[in-house]
Amino acid sequence: MRNKVLSGLLCVLLTFLLTPCLVPFKAACRDYTVDEVNDLIGGIVDYKLSQAGAGSVEEWLSGEIAAGAGSTTDWYAITLSQCGYTDMSAYEHSLLNYLGSNNVLNASTREKYALALCAAGSRNSYISDILDGSIGQQGMMSWIYGLHILNNGYTCSKYTADGVVDTLLSMQYDDGGWALFGDYGDIDVTAMTVQALAPYYSQRGDVENSVDRALNFLSERQKEDGGYESFGNPNPESASQVLVAVSALGIDCRYDDRFIKDGNNLIDGITLYRLDDGSFSHIRGGSSNPTATIQAYYSLVAFRRMTEGRSPLLILDNRQPLETPQQGHEAVNQGGSNNSGNTVTSAASLVTTAASSAVTGKSTTSRTTALTTVSKRSQGTSAATVTSLTIATSATATVLYKTDGENDTSETSRGGYKPAAVLIIIGSAAVLALILFILGKRSYKNFIFLGIAAGAVIAVVLLTDIKSTEEYYSGEKKRKENAIGSVTMEIRCDTIAGKSDSEHIPADGVILPPVAFDIEVGDTVFDILTEAAQTYGIQIENKGSAGSAHGMVYISGINYIYEFDFGDLSGWVYHVNGITPSKSCGEYELSDGDRIEWLYTCEIGHDLNEVYEE
Repeated sequence: MRNKVLSGLLCVLLTFLLTPCLVPFKAACRDYTVDEVNDLIGGIVDYKLSQAGAGSVEEWLSGEIAAGAGSTTDWYAITLSQCGYTDMSAYEHSLLNYLGSNNVLNASTREKYALALCAAGSRNSYISDILDGSIGQQGMMSWIYGLHILNNGYTCSKYTADGVVDTLLSMQYDDGGWALFGDYGDIDVTAMTVQALAPYYSQRGDVENSVDRALNFLSERQKEDGGYESFGNPNPESASQVLVAVSALGIDCRYDDRFIKDGNNLIDGITLYRLDDGSFSHIRGGSSNPTATIQAYYSLVAFRRMTEGRSPLLILDNRQPLETPQQGHEAVNQGGSNNSGNTVTSAASLVTTAASSAVTGKSTTSRTTALTTVSKRSQGTSAATVTSLTIATSATATVLYKTDGENDTSETSRGGYKPAAVLIIIGSAAVLALILFILGKRSYKNFIFLGIAAGAVIAVVLLTDIKSTEEYYSGEKKRKENAIGSVTMEIRCDTIAGKSDSEHIPADGVILPPVAFDIEVGDTVFDILTEAAQTYGIQIENKGSAGSAHGMVYISGINYIYEFDFGDLSGWVYHVNGITPSKSCGEYELSDGDRIEWLYTCEIGHDLNEVYEE
């Protein structure tokens, strides 16, 4: 009996001792090696080089990136400068030309351009000149971007870095986050605020307390796959922003329990969206997305810089603060100032030291332009006189619609081009056959091939409907014999009314007042937008296609007002019955009585008091 009791106690003791070895208390997190992270970064670069047709990063910098300055490539330029590429002269020159010929209305966009010039090693006074009129002038983002510039050693007469820090701390919500609007923190905005505050974390106790609360907020909202959701939608961009933020603080997401969920860290949350070509999608299983790709790129670079003991992503290696800011924007038009650089302020140098210590102790859409001449706005409608034929079937299409009163007397506009085209093809084939006969190429195979080729071209002509814009978009409403009801739709840009002298922005912000449209079974929001544009002479530009597998249509421009025209967060959104749907306008099928609104936003919808679909 005694032996049995002792044996039992021994078994219990062995079980207790061995259990921790056999069953880990927490699943192990994947330890991404330096080579693996470099492969992810290199994959993005290879993808972009292939897209640009460039043989090297230097060729990409002087080619596509320089050409896209001010529109699509600025974050690539900033990130490449942080990867050690110092010859940014072509990009700098292009961006200065852009700034010299464009009035940039959005404050945070001006600050982004200033950061890009800073990254390019520019000594142009634009970087300091815009600060007084930009910091805090357009809400949260203009405080954040403004602080980034001050963190790089630039100064202005109106604000100090400590003053901007105080303002940001005062804007923190009770849950520990920050947001553009509302009562609760937002993942992306919180992460971006932490990025700007990072240089002061070890220098000011109030910043440390505030950032610690923000890190708890970000940790609590991380999902089991290591990523995040924004407005109920899983995406890689939010995880990318958090990775930049924690890396700026010297936090290695591979080993910090706060950012490991179910064995997955932030990098896992980003790589879930990686595609075979090296780019990244916005949704799981989706196609390549420019925003997801660039944010993944610079977040991984930020992470790599942290592991190397280097400064955060936006403490820029090539910065050249001016000793005395120049007056006005004249220097932009003249191509730059020759003032020598000055010593960077303590915030930039301190954060580099802090990041190094943390590591030793434990980172477009190009616009399609049609051959048109644009007339002046007339009575609230933008008119476009088209000088070329259009076939609107491509994945990215600019669709131009006529206004009433524009006539075209050509054969094509009267719809009589097909018989003439067939006769021309037959005549051309006959001439070619005669030439072959004269040249002695009389093999029957040559004539069979010629006949097949001519037949194929004729088939294309007969099966496609190539029409001029004036003919196809006749200004007449569609008659729908199988209508199941009607909807109303309006198009407005109230948020930018009065902010630009553009002829395409109505003074009252109304591009199209509420108008009724009949609908048939299966009609989508995109179908009605297209019909409205056709009927009322409104230009639209879209990406994707309503006929694709998921109807992934994205509207990038309406009435010549485009996404990003008024900042990095600006663009077109739609509401149905006051709700922002969670699907593309090409997917949203309408019901009788629905009320559609197309609205321009400067802050990804936050300036519209949006209510999101459950």
